[in-house]
Amino acid sequence: MRIMQRIVGSIAIAALEGVSYLPESLLLGIARGWGQLGPRVQRVRAARARINLARVYTYRDGIAPTSAALVRGVQLLFEHHLRFYIETARAPRHGRRTIVEHVALEDAAAVDRAFARDKGPAIFLAAHFGAIELPGAILSMRSGRNPVAPMEELKNPYLQAWMLKVRGEGLGLRIIPTRGAAAVLSAELAAGGIIGMVGDRNIVGAGVPVTFFGAPARLPIGPALLAVESGARLIVAAVTREPERRYTGYIRVVDIPTSGDRMERSRAAINGVAAAFEELIMMAPEQWWTLFYPIWDDLPA
Repeated sequence: MRIMQRIVGSIAIAALEGVSYLPESLLLGIARGWGQLGPRVQRVRAARARINLARVYTYRDGIAPTSAALVRGVQLLFEHHLRFYIETARAPRHGRRTIVEHVALEDAAAVDRAFARDKGPAIFLAAHFGAIELPGAILSMRSGRNPVAPMEELKNPYLQAWMLKVRGEGLGLRIIPTRGAAAVLSAELAAGGIIGMVGDRNIVGAGVPVTFFGAPARLPIGPALLAVESGARLIVAAVTREPERRYTGYIRVVDIPTSGDRMERSRAAINGVAAAFEELIMMAPEQWWTLFYPIWDDLPA
């Protein structure tokens, strides 16, 4: 079993590293091709994406989307999902250069204030949305620190080690396994540090109910609890892909009530996170690949 894991991991790593040497124009062409082919090959996944995307479009536009709009939206969703993997593979060689040359910030002064050391500890929360590899790298570059970020463990230990190296050396993050992460994250915040987390998909536990795009859903409460218990600021960050290989970075500060018990304050913070996610995701719903998974309680799983 371990020999097979090594073989499979080595092949996967070689392929991912090879991607970083290919012309970006070729890779984007492949992603566009997958956008056309993917929905035909992965029909169940495409059907789930269509149902979920229809909800986001309806919430954003106030009317149900046309069938043509949904077909095109699902194609773009498949395309952007592959672009995420391409960006991950390119991160060791191109991650920081991409930020310098191709990323514009909506409000650079607000970002600098958010990253300032004298502002105390902070939790930066992202969604599975847009160029998700870039917010952490921007955080590292502009703060001059190595933010701590938990990462789900892959089943293949060789591929896991490679991903840790990519996100550590390529993006300037200090990656830790999710198992036992709570204690490490709490210690980092207690020392005045900054951490990065993903918080738009409830993977472990029941989550807490929120209204998300006008319907009942559940989000993980962990980030909000950490913020309440540590006194850290809670900031939602996202980087959207734009035409002409450009990117735009956004941050939204989430208000945390000062009154109420721990759970009341945490629930209020999670509702603020949901509102921030809504605002940013509606800019480019086709870049939110959580739409491939169950999200809302009132839709069939």
